[in-house]
Parts: sequence; structure tokens; C-alpha cells
Amino acid sequence: MPDQRDTAIGLMQQNRFAEALPLFVRLIDASPNDWSLYYMAGQCFRFSNRLPESVQSLSKAASLNPNEAQVFLALGVARQLIENYELAVEALEQAIRLDPYLFSAYNSIGLTYRKMGDFRKALEWYSRAEEAIVAAVSDKVYKERDQCFLEETIDGKQTLVVLPYTLEKTHEMLRSDPIYAIVKNNIGVCLIELGEIDSAREQFMESIEFIPDGYNYPDPSRNLESIS
Repeated sequence: MPDQRDTAIGLMQQNRFAEALPLFVRLIDASPNDWSLYYMAGQCFRFSNRLPESVQSLSKAASLNPNEAQVFLALGVARQLIENYELAVEALEQAIRLDPYLFSAYNSIGLTYRKMGDFRKALEWYSRAEEAIVAAVSDKVYKERDQCFLEETIDGKQTLVVLPYTLEKTHEMLRSDPIYAIVKNNIGVCLIELGEIDSAREQFMESIEFIPDGYNYPDPSRNLESIS
């Protein structure tokens, strides 16, 4: 049923989730071992606010394909929304094991712990998200090794000198995606809850600095105003 599948995906991409759902259900009846259909149906259930059905469908997708990080991310988010926090964290951690650079999974674990009221654990996961983002960006920047380093002899020893390009390119790449600004803001929110106001202020200011051009993200500015 390629036409029906394409139609269902098209409706989903247009955020017409309720219309896409019956098509996915029929497709699943015809291909009950296709994990991707359960995944897409699960997302449609979620955005149609049919959360228990979303969890059920995404769980089936995960059982059919236990190697797809995005499935476990979606399952973790759905479980979080029904306040099944421990199982949400379990699914999100599996997503990270499958894809250590799946930054939204780190962020979602942080949010889960915030909902649980454990702000220190939330801060730990947001900080891990920040570290993973910076590491991923650094890996990409350092591929241009000739532009990042200059080998010089200093006091008779061969030394690598970091060139300005390294910091400039890193800054540019961190500003190219909103996830870094979002994580920095979330770190600041946790720090407020822990009474560390000055540190929170620094996080909000850095979040504002790294918001991509044209991206509407007022949260850090509002949070900064609230503690000024």
C-alpha cells in the first residue's frame, strides 16, 4: 500500500495527526511487523493526546526494532507525559546508549527529573547534555585540523598552538542549532531551584548569546528578568 503510506506520512508531516491515524492503523493490519508504522502511529497518537495508545504503539515499535534510538526517545517522552517517570528515564537512557549524540534525550531526562522534583539530578543530565553537544561540535571543528592548530617550536619543544578559527567556528556551530541555548536555559532553571542565583544568571546570559538568528526563544530573557 505505497500510496496509502505516502498519504499517511504526508498528513503526519502537515500535523494532521488525527487524519493520519486511521491510515496507519490499516497499514499496520496489513504489515504487522513493520516497526516504522507503529512508530509513526505512536507519534500521531501522542499529538492527538491519546497518550496510553501512544505508549502502547511505541512500545511495540521498540520491541520490533530495539536498535532505533528515535523510537526509544519517542517512547520516553510519551511515558513522561503520562507521568510514568521511571520507565521514561529507562527508555531515554536506552536512546542515549544507541546514540550518544541524541541531545534531546539528555534534555528529556533532565525535564523528567524536574517533573519529579529532583533538581540536582535534572541539573546533572542537563550538564551531560551540554558536554555532549560541545563534544560533538568539537569533533566536527577539529576535522579541519590545519585551520585549528599550528605547530610551533617553543623552548625547544614542538607545541600545538590553538588558532582563533577554533573558537570562532565552535561558537558559530553552537549558534547554528537552538538545542545548546535551550540546555543552557534549563541549567539556569535548575540552578534557581537550588538557590544558586548568580550561576543561574550566567547560564541565562549564555543561553541568550547562543540563540540562533531568527529563532524565537524568549525563555532565557524572561528567566533573567525574573531574578534581576
